[in-house]
Amino acid sequence: MDKIIILDCDGVLLDWAYAFDVWMCEQGYKRLPDTTKYYDQSLRYGIDNKTAIKLTTSFNESGCVGFLPAYKDSVEYVTKLHELGWRFEVISCLDRDKYAQKLRENNLVHLFGDVFDFIDCGLDFTIGKEQYLFDRYKGKGYYWIEDSVSHALAGEKIGLKSIIMNHEYNKNWKGLRVNNWKEVYRLLVMKFHYQTNK
Repeated sequence: MDKIIILDCDGVLLDWAYAFDVWMCEQGYKRLPDTTKYYDQSLRYGIDNKTAIKLTTSFNESGCVGFLPAYKDSVEYVTKLHELGWRFEVISCLDRDKYAQKLRENNLVHLFGDVFDFIDCGLDFTIGKEQYLFDRYKGKGYYWIEDSVSHALAGEKIGLKSIIMNHEYNKNWKGLRVNNWKEVYRLLVMKFHYQTNK
């Protein structure tokens, strides 16, 4: 089994939602109570979809995107997995702006070090990842860690082993789910140990 893990970024490696909440507050917007169950920013902030997309794009093209904090225990357990020989590829719907992409790449390398074989954060967040995953990973069978149910399903359709990082907004996922990177670590170490000792 190839020790390669395909990763989404926001809500998996980086805490985009926290940083976006802080930035939105600075812009005069406040997230509505009890809205963490929504993935859609228009529902989280009580604004129309056009405004939500415009604000999300503005945030993703701002300097803030280069300084997002790590998500939960991701640094500790990505490091541990890397020490066991695992490598990572990141597929992220951030922005088409090349400077925003470079900021994200720098942010990831600063937090996690040289663990990534590939980082592509230029996908359009309004379109999704299905075609991209098909073109690059069809039939590979790699693990695919996401927070978006639609993207996890897209991965499963082409043979990836989708794992959802648990959030309030992805409760409808019926497949494999983890609460943190410690659980990812335990799962992958156990699976790899089993497969190599059959």
